[in-house]
Amino acid sequence: MARPSDAKKDQDLINILTANARTPLAHIAKRLGVSRATVQGRLARLEKEGVIAGYTTVFGKENPHVTTISAIILIELEVKQQGNVIAALRKRAEVVHCYTLSGHFDLFVKISCATASHLDEIIDWIAEMDGVRRTTSSILLARKFER
Repeated sequence: MARPSDAKKDQDLINILTANARTPLAHIAKRLGVSRATVQGRLARLEKEGVIAGYTTVFGKENPHVTTISAIILIELEVKQQGNVIAALRKRAEVVHCYTLSGHFDLFVKISCATASHLDEIIDWIAEMDGVRRTTSSILLARKFER
């Protein structure tokens, strides 16, 4: 188990990467007050432990390659169908997030598509899946902020 000071430095490292995953190691080392080699070692350990599973690109509003329309779908499932539904959702690139929920709905899914008609097709596909009892969809209009 990591010492409390090490756990704090790990969390600080994760916070720096969350803000900007492209922050140079030398800059991270300076902010943490450790050597560049120490930062590399911590990163390697956090990746090996599965704390850091990967790095990604987040597109800005002005990027022409970013998908143009997204929706949130709440899904109510038939009993014991969660595994099958999640497996099918995982295979579609348009499904960017999937969470289980407490309450009336069982899953919270975010989908992103290039066009409204494609979005409509994916929403219909989800609603028609075996094991899906009911869905409620909301189209996302504007991102106010993201962390």
